[in-house]
Formats: sequence, C-alpha cells, structure tokens
Amino acid sequence: MWADNASKIDMLSYEPYAELLHDIALSERVNPLTIGLFGNWGSGKSTVLNLIEDKITREGNPELECVFVNAWMFEGYDDAKTALMEVILRKLEENEDIKKKVGGSLKKLRDRVDWFRLGGYAVKKGAPYLISATLGNPLPLLIDGLKSFVPKDEKQVEETLAGLMKAKEFLKEQSGEENVVQNIRLFRAEFEKMMNDSNLENLIIIIDDLDRCSPERIIDTLEAIKLFLAVKKTTFIIAIDEDVVSYAVQRKYPKIDDATLDISKDYIEKIVQMPIRIPELSDIDVKNYLLLLVCEMFLNEEHLDRLLLGLRERKVFVKGEIINQEEINSIIDFNTNNIEEIFKKGFSKQDFELQLDVFGSVGDIISSTLKGNPRQAKRFLNSFYIRKRLSEIQNLNLDLRILAKLMVLEYTHIELFRELYTWHVKNEGYPKELEEIEKLSIEEAEDETKNDVVKKKYNSLWFKPIVQQWLKVEPLKLYEQDLRQYFYLAKESIKEKGISLLNLTSIERKWVNDITNEELQESLRKQKVEEFKNDQSLDHTKIIKGIIAKYQTNREVYIKVLILIYEEFANYRDELVKEFKKLRKGEFSPGTILAFNSVKRVNDDHYQEIKSYFIKEEIVSVGIWERVEKPN
Repeated sequence: MWADNASKIDMLSYEPYAELLHDIALSERVNPLTIGLFGNWGSGKSTVLNLIEDKITREGNPELECVFVNAWMFEGYDDAKTALMEVILRKLEENEDIKKKVGGSLKKLRDRVDWFRLGGYAVKKGAPYLISATLGNPLPLLIDGLKSFVPKDEKQVEETLAGLMKAKEFLKEQSGEENVVQNIRLFRAEFEKMMNDSNLENLIIIIDDLDRCSPERIIDTLEAIKLFLAVKKTTFIIAIDEDVVSYAVQRKYPKIDDATLDISKDYIEKIVQMPIRIPELSDIDVKNYLLLLVCEMFLNEEHLDRLLLGLRERKVFVKGEIINQEEINSIIDFNTNNIEEIFKKGFSKQDFELQLDVFGSVGDIISSTLKGNPRQAKRFLNSFYIRKRLSEIQNLNLDLRILAKLMVLEYTHIELFRELYTWHVKNEGYPKELEEIEKLSIEEAEDETKNDVVKKKYNSLWFKPIVQQWLKVEPLKLYEQDLRQYFYLAKESIKEKGISLLNLTSIERKWVNDITNEELQESLRKQKVEEFKNDQSLDHTKIIKGIIAKYQTNREVYIKVLILIYEEFANYRDELVKEFKKLRKGEFSPGTILAFNSVKRVNDDHYQEIKSYFIKEEIVSVGIWERVEKPN
C-alpha cells in the first residue's frame, strides 16, 4: 500500500527539477525571489519539494536555512499572514547559532506579529479580544463579549479598564491606511536587518499545499510573502495549481466593467517572478510509474535504489522507453543475489513477477485514463491491493489479471462496469452479452450490416476506441468466467453514483457544486449554466457527468438542474433522456411534470417519449399527467 502523500523516493524522475530549483534558490544574484512550482493536483509537486529540502539538509550548509511550511496548517487560523510569519520566525529561533546572533531581533519581530494579529482580531471580533490579549486573560475569548465578562474584584476592574485604555490607544495608533503602510515598512526593514545580522546567506522558505486552502487563505499567504517577507537573502518556493490560485484571485478581485479583463494572470506574475511548470506525465511515464510502485512494494530499499540508478544510467526516462521485466531482472540480477535479501519480508519473486506481468498488460489502458497524474496511479494500485487482500482474507480464488482488467473498466467507464454487473447477475455470474461485443471488436467482421445490428443493440460506449482496447487486453473471454467473486469485492462501486470516480479537477468539482447548489435561485442557476456552456476551456463532458452523478444521488432535487443542462447542450440530450427515465414513483410530483415542459419546448419528440414511458411504467397516471399538462 502507498500513502497518499509526497514520496521521498524519486520514481518520477523529477530529480532534475529539484536540482534546477535548488541551484536557482542558492543564486545570490536573483534574490529576493519567489519561485512558483506549477502543476495540477496530484502531479508530483510535493515530491519535488521534498527532494529540494532533502538536498539542502544533506548539504548541511550553516549559511543556509530551509523552512518547510504546509500552508494547509493555517486553515484554522484567523489570520494566515501572521501565522506564516510566526512559523518562519519560530523556525529561525530553533537554530541556536541564529538565536545567539539575532535572538533579540527575532523576539521584537514576533512581538510585532502579535500586534498585527491583535489588530486583525480587533477588526473582526471587537474589544474583548484586545483586553484578553493585553491582560493575558483568556476568559473573554471564550465568552461573547464584555456583557458576559464579570470581574472578580476591584483589582480586576482596574486591570480591565487599563486594558481598555491600552487597547483604545492601540486601535487609534494603528487605524488609517498610512499607519498600516508604515507598519508593513517597519516589519520589512526589521526583518531584512535581522537577516543581515544573522550571517545567513539565504533563507529558503518552501510552501506546500497552498492550493488545498480556501481562496481567502491562498490570497492571504501570497500577500504575506509579497508585503512582509520578500527581502534580500530570501527565496520562496511555492507549489501551486495555477488554476486554483487564479480562481482565488478572481473571487477576491472580480472582473470589472470590461468582461474580458482578467487580473488573475497579472496578479500571479507580480507574486511569482520565476514560474517552473511540471509537465504532465506521458502515458509511458505513468505506466513506468505503476511498475516502479510495484517494485517499491516488493524490493528492499537498497535494491530499489539500485534499480532506479540503473534505469537512470541507461537513460530509460530521458529516452521515453517502457520499463520491462527483463530490464528489471538484468539490473537487480536475481541469479547472483540472495533472493531473501532482495525482497522485503513476506514477499516472493514469484508474486513480484506475476504482478509486474499483470500491470504490464493493463498498464497501457490505465495510463491513458489517468491523464499524467501520479496520485491517481497510487490510488488505483491501492484499490487493487485492498481488494487483493480482502480476497485472501476470505479465501477467494481470484485471477489477479481478471481483477485488474475489471478494475480498469470500473475506473474508466463506471456505467459500462455497472452494465457488465447487470449482465452477470442475469446469467448467474457469466456476462454472456459481452461475447457478441468482444467478438465484434476482435474479429472485426466484414459484414457491415451485422456490425451495425450489434452496435445498435448495445450502449455506444462499448465501441469507443479505449473500450475496444480494453476488450482486447488479456485475459479474453470474460463471458466464460464466473465474475460473482469479483463483483462481490466491488459492491461499493455498483451502488456508488460515480462522482468520486470521475477524476474531476478541483475547478471541475467546483463547477459541479456551483451548478447543483440547492440554495441557488433558478434564474442564477440558468445564468451559471450559460456561463459554463460559453467557457470553452472546460471539459464539458466530464462536468456534465459530474452533474449527472449528483442527480443520481437525489433525482427529485436535481431533476430541474438536469433539465437546464438538456436545454443548453444539444449533444447530450439523448443521454439525458435516459437519466430522466430513472425517476421513480416516490421521486415524481406535479412540479416534475411542469418542469418537463422545458423539454417539450426544445424537442417535442423527446417530451412525448418521456411522457409515454412514465405512463406505460405506471409511474404516473395519464389522468394526472394531462391535468397538470393542460390545467382547466
């Protein structure tokens, strides 16, 4: 199994990027500098950051200090700016040599950060927070303002009044734009002086997981870097998903009168002086990564390192070659090594070779659907090994090649996976219908009429190129296999509505959530759908599938959303009609019939098809439908 976090082992061949960023960060000519490590969610940004931190740590340069910050840790703070500043200052205080030289300056800077935080509390929460901070009394923080703060004695009354006066003076001094600007300048000047006095040549601050934060936290953190911390001898390396940060900027600074003016790009360029983009992994890269993950699970650390070094020396990654079992065997040299020393405890050479063979056969299809995303590769393998282990615990005799092949279909086309499940139930474990589809795919009959008959008989998705490729992967003739045990292990996906399996990006998930927001007024929802339709940069198919998946969780609530999509997207209407027909008696109301009037205005044939279906299936009576359709 693999943890869903950054790896310390470079199986993505990202070492050159880490080396490049390390060299840039250490260059005296270019600091202060903010480097943006851009990449999509799950692309391996955190792995690159770990490699950089590890390289700096191993060098042990006393004139270099590295601070690794997980931005997500600020999510619960009232003020992300001051939280970031405090983390950096505390890290510097942990270095005894730095503390001896500039301990007083660090203390002064931390005090200033406390006052910044206090000013933020005052604006958001009111005077009780100021009193509490001034007196060191936590009670007002736990109660709702001064009304519930009852002093114990005369001394506490005097202290409270003194605190109020001090707080009042503080607010008076700090208010106004001029004082805010002055305070920022003072902090920067003091921070820069502290850096000079510390004898550090460079302070490298690595910030990870910023794109997991809320839009407000993202902007706060970027502004803290720009306003307070970007001084001489500092280098920031920030890992971010550019789309997520752009969205955060747009939320904070909406477009003005000219609808074509988008400041998000300019904003990011002001903060990030040097963008470095991690390229999306190719299908070959992903397939190699899958095989290396299997190697990591089986091989001990020494032999895994030997394998990775051997592959680099042969320039396998640079040449874009596919790693094969023979190459792994030649580098590890199983014949001259003690097998027990090569593998981790509990693993065998036989299992290792079997699983390399399994993922070698299905790797092409998996890699083509993961869209260059290493994290999704890990998740797929984790799901595979969870099911493998469950089968072992229950003494199920599974063919791992069949398990892997079925999971590929489940991952790539959940609707076809569910259709296969339906066929296997109908035929006591054997999906007989698959035979006709597979034979057509493999034999490619010359009789075009026969081909057309088969294609019209089944879901058109079965004849997409990637599914045709899946059909040809060994083992063939799944229709001759009893698949009950395999589907038993996939119960959660049979009932799952599929949104978690769609591999949506954070931006795509946001579109799904925005359009299906139950609290959104219908006029605004229609506007949102039109905006979605006009944005040609989006993958409309994926997002519509996400909306359909949400609809399947509560058809009664989301039927109107789906009808809106039907109105705007002509290419999806046939598929949406099928989804409309999934409504059941308990999900039907007179309002549903009225909602279908929108379908009638667009396509009367579809409307009559829907009406006939519900009446025929006795989901609604003809009398009720016609009374609602044509009220007196």
